[in-house]
Amino acid sequence: MSFMEFLGYYQGIILKELLRHLEIVIISIPAALIISIPLGFFISSRPQLAKFIIYITSILMTIPSLALFGFMVILLAPFNLGLGMVPAIIAIALYSLLPITRNTYIALNQVPQGMIEAAKGMGMSGKQILWKIKIPLSIPVIMAGIRNAIVLGVSVATFASLVAAGGLGYFIFAGISRSNLRMVLAGAILVSILGISVNYFLLVVENWITPKGLKIKR
Repeated sequence: MSFMEFLGYYQGIILKELLRHLEIVIISIPAALIISIPLGFFISSRPQLAKFIIYITSILMTIPSLALFGFMVILLAPFNLGLGMVPAIIAIALYSLLPITRNTYIALNQVPQGMIEAAKGMGMSGKQILWKIKIPLSIPVIMAGIRNAIVLGVSVATFASLVAAGGLGYFIFAGISRSNLRMVLAGAILVSILGISVNYFLLVVENWITPKGLKIKR
């Protein structure tokens, strides 16, 4: 059976696992956003706390993906949540904390002080400076963090199949155990295409929501 015949024969399973892969990422990233964006705003004016938070999230990111999934299984097992989507979603959300929190913190602190002082001189309040100056100027850097987190999530979600959550990782790990090159290739290629497609889509979104004068030419 050729590779294309393999894709045609198993198209039903491929579509099912692709949708499950997307589902895991789609649930994980908003969970990370809900924590990371407010956290980034909160620490933006607290440099010492920011160092501590970014240090902790950096440590989380250094844990090997497979080990983090293993930790989730063990920690959630007493609550009967050790297998399935829950450990996968928590693990991916934890991995996504660093890029989003760090970029939000950096973005808010990169706004030129002179611009903020000028806004104050014009009588703008703290809220007006935040919404009309800081946030618009920060969008490209914050979006870059979100893009990194989502593309990373697409990649890390391949391990979800090891905790019975499904996803495209099923083809990779099942293919390895059966020495089936077509299965491994199918999983790897589909994860890569998904990651590239998501990245491109987010670039379009980033371009759409970034104010005209702040767009970066690529």
